[in-house]
Amino acid sequence: MSLISNRKRPRGFSETVLIEENEDDVVDEDPEVIDDEDDEDLIILEERDLIPKPRRNNSDSLLILDSDAVEAYNMFNVNNINNNINQPFEIGANNNPIKKQRTNSLPQLPQARCFYTKLPNNYIFQTPKLGNIKTNVIPHQLNLPPCDDENGHYVIKLNETFANRFIIIKLLGQGTFGKVVQCFDKVNREHVAIKIIRNIQKYRDAAKIELRILSTLKKFDNKNVNHCIHLRECFDYRGHICIVTDLLKISLYDFLENNKFISFPGSHIQAISKQLIRSVSFLHDLNLIHTDLKPENILLHDDSHIKKNLYSSTIVSSYMNLSSSSAPKKTPKYSKVLKNPLIQIIDFGSAIFNDEYHSSIVSTRHYRAPEIVLGVGWSFPCDMWSIGCILVELIIGEPLFKTHDNLEHLAMIEKICGYRIDKAMVKLSKEKENECGLEYFTKEYISSEEDSDGDDDVIIDDETTKYNSLTLMFPTNSTPMKFINSVDELSRIDLFVSSRIGLDIDFDYSLSANYEKNKNIINFGNFTFWWFFIDLLRKLFVINPEDRLNAMDALYHPWFNLGIEDEGTL
Repeated sequence: MSLISNRKRPRGFSETVLIEENEDDVVDEDPEVIDDEDDEDLIILEERDLIPKPRRNNSDSLLILDSDAVEAYNMFNVNNINNNINQPFEIGANNNPIKKQRTNSLPQLPQARCFYTKLPNNYIFQTPKLGNIKTNVIPHQLNLPPCDDENGHYVIKLNETFANRFIIIKLLGQGTFGKVVQCFDKVNREHVAIKIIRNIQKYRDAAKIELRILSTLKKFDNKNVNHCIHLRECFDYRGHICIVTDLLKISLYDFLENNKFISFPGSHIQAISKQLIRSVSFLHDLNLIHTDLKPENILLHDDSHIKKNLYSSTIVSSYMNLSSSSAPKKTPKYSKVLKNPLIQIIDFGSAIFNDEYHSSIVSTRHYRAPEIVLGVGWSFPCDMWSIGCILVELIIGEPLFKTHDNLEHLAMIEKICGYRIDKAMVKLSKEKENECGLEYFTKEYISSEEDSDGDDDVIIDDETTKYNSLTLMFPTNSTPMKFINSVDELSRIDLFVSSRIGLDIDFDYSLSANYEKNKNIINFGNFTFWWFFIDLLRKLFVINPEDRLNAMDALYHPWFNLGIEDEGTL
């Protein structure tokens, strides 16, 4: 990622300031411009070399809030941290408070209090990287009929013996990479999942990269405590590389869909978030970037659930505000609530070591960070942007950035963040001849002595010219009306999310002032929970990746010390 400085700050930043003295250094990149296929399963093999720069260690960060926010936080902090309202919150990775829960605390799920054991500094650099992982070739009978279709996919036949050892039970899913099947392992007498890669060389090459990633994860976390899919074994059968993993349940997206897109309870979102951020902290410690975090790539250990009466106004409001359907909706009375929101991160087919080759375009469109869209280079922070998108989707029931167009996407990003895209990023995008930078932004203002020469009656407004340089040209006379309408539906993240869940939160004002507007529909403890949740979102939706909250600091955000009374805890 290129070194770029942020000149703009989100509105309301003076009230809640995150001081990050040391952030991970990033690397200069020179991405080539390629067409955006927007294929969610697309594996892009176009690569370029990166020159790694040394990484700095993150120091503890301070979250400084107004006094009433601090007082509210102390009132509902499950860990009973010092009640001195004038003391800032330390949310650095070294803080690991475990104290007796206060009697006046709101309930909280155990996953929201899990902690991450940080790997020693530069641990990955002191340990030799794994090379190519050898896949044993499984022998098979000669003169067998073909097992592939015309596209190189393995033809799945239920109850067929596979690789002389497994019985195929059912097809779990498929994509451009191949297919995933549930199998019964006759040797270990248990069910497993097998990813069968297409018998095409570029996908075989990509699978070897994924195997190297999965083997690295297993090497540094053999007990799989960091919620990343666990590699059991791998082999090569009839030209197909096969990756055997634990059999998990459905994805967060599938559960959301099965629940008619009724959002998850806040307590479950918090539990899922803590696990997800812990997984990403582990990956980033290993110098790995996932690059394709989304609800489809987060699976449940157990999808069993209870049907509960809905009483949270936030869940009801988020459902009634769904924009995916124009048909009238009935107020939901019941919702499926997970018994245990334990998750695993899957699909490391696009993961990459930060000091190795990067593709120009990564991430599924809805979860793609602005630095990727602009083509200015990407690194660890792109995962954090994706996490922000995931959290919003879990609470509003649908993707935040529902677009497949770069211009519309960039306009949405500016609307959600509440400020213009950094001029330094735009300038760099133009220098790299990225399509977005060249087509969608005004030219750079270059002052000239000629401006002051000539007719004295000609007035040149330099400040206005500078202000309008390197800015997004949206909307214009040629902008499709559907783009304008979709952007108009959005607003700054605090205003947008709170309105979707039936609250009225504006971070330009204090917590107490905001609660006065909402006290008739929510109790103070639950309101504090949502206030700090939105504060976390504001620090994830930062356009400049260098100023975005990193994984370790996000892991210790004060929100994770707060509880809530909802369908997931009562």
